Amino acid sequence: MRFIDSSRQLIAKKLWQSRRSLWNGWTKTKFSMNRVVRIPVPREAGRRLETISLKSLLGEIPVRKVRVAQWLPEDEVSWRVWRSWPAFRSWVRQRIYWFQDKVLQRWLPPTQKGLPPIDADPWKAMGTACTPGHRKLFKDPELPAEYTGDVDLARLAVASPYACYLEKASHDSYQWDFRKLGDYEHKDGLHSLGVRVLFEMDGERKLQVVRIESELGSSRPGDSQWELSRKLALCAATTHMSLVRHLNWVHLTGGSAAAIATRNGLPADHPVRRLLWPHVYGTQDSNLLAIKSQLTPGGDYGDLFSFKYPEMCRLLDDTHDQFDISRFDPQEDARQRGLLELEGKGLAMPVLDNRRALFNVMHAYAERYLELYYTDDGLRRDEDFGRWLGELDSLLPNGTRRLIGGNPTVSSAARLIAAIIYLESVEHESLGTGLWNYQLWPHVQPVRVYKNGQRLPVDVYQRLVNANFILNVQRTSLLEDFSYLALDKEGAAAMRAFQDELQALQCRMGRQPPALWRIEPGILEANINA
Repeated sequence: MRFIDSSRQLIAKKLWQSRRSLWNGWTKTKFSMNRVVRIPVPREAGRRLETISLKSLLGEIPVRKVRVAQWLPEDEVSWRVWRSWPAFRSWVRQRIYWFQDKVLQRWLPPTQKGLPPIDADPWKAMGTACTPGHRKLFKDPELPAEYTGDVDLARLAVASPYACYLEKASHDSYQWDFRKLGDYEHKDGLHSLGVRVLFEMDGERKLQVVRIESELGSSRPGDSQWELSRKLALCAATTHMSLVRHLNWVHLTGGSAAAIATRNGLPADHPVRRLLWPHVYGTQDSNLLAIKSQLTPGGDYGDLFSFKYPEMCRLLDDTHDQFDISRFDPQEDARQRGLLELEGKGLAMPVLDNRRALFNVMHAYAERYLELYYTDDGLRRDEDFGRWLGELDSLLPNGTRRLIGGNPTVSSAARLIAAIIYLESVEHESLGTGLWNYQLWPHVQPVRVYKNGQRLPVDVYQRLVNANFILNVQRTSLLEDFSYLALDKEGAAAMRAFQDELQALQCRMGRQPPALWRIEPGILEANINA
């Protein structure tokens, strides 16, 4: 019997080594083969891009409210290499991801039951999962200063990617509120993610955590459940950020709607289409790749996070209607979350300051550009622009009214356009690649919290590393000169001026002390597409 057990363990170990080598090699090959392509000048499409539910497109994914393109635009994906190299490249990638979903994930998945946990030393665990091959292509994750010593949630609430969750709870308290996540059934042996963190201002104009509410009860700093409660809070934050804010809101809802409306509502030679084109081109192709690798049964997200697969899909359906394009204007978002009064009380909110600085450059650019072609009255008379707004209102939950108002003006239209550019660049960076330095430290912020206290299994952690690693492929830089897309010399000059302002902002930010949460123009991409 002892011999049989030893043989089984040896076989399991060898099988895992083979799986690990295969999937690490597959991930690194996809990363190294990725090439940035020049965004083509838009051309007239032969037909409208219609939408259907994700369930109708891919019956194995039971998500019904999220709507996706019924087909991929030919200028985004085509086997005819002489038509467009970017489209041919995308055609090849779609076939590669089909092979990953239908063959590799189905017959030799990257996870295996019964494997041991990762090393208790986070540096050793990281050193094993991030192989020399990974490091040759991309740098290792850095440990945030906020994750060292006694992890301070109050600091993370204003200086981390999770700063987007801070909101007013009552006249004198603030919160991270993930209680709704407790409504979704999780995998066996895991803690529920229904968590709420309460903050208050102290006498030194700083936030402090006063308690965490979870299935463990109400925990306060220093009590016996505090460390576990804190891990639950960060697990809930990173789960919501990856599934809801990143995949659902940025990719499947906001980015998709902006791209489809721009294609359907604006002719190829419309000034607003030329302005938005670098930020929306390739969206449908890229989203389908993400769905195939992350959302299908056996994909990354279903295997990594706490929820059972049908419940994860139900979460996407339930949160789809919560999307609000106005939340991608940082000032408006801060107002809705009740943070402006906190700022008035002297609380330092460095992430909010950083995001406003980026948005302000985008808004000024959009406003200057629109003023080249429109007055307020002229904009309202533009039937194509009205059709574009109508398309957006039909595709976006909660429409555009909070930003555009009842009668659009050049200024309000610029704010809407800036919110779209911000979503495609800043928000995507913060929620996607920005988690490389945060999500991979499970001793502080696990993607699962086990009731028996065990650490993540090695296969789950390896998949987490690879899923985050592939998000760091190089994309078209926001600092690229897109003036060749302009209709005229004036439009080209406005686009080049935007690059100059971003470069100036980069110089100012580059003189500040390093911070992993800071988003700088130099690392921003123009769109959400690989």
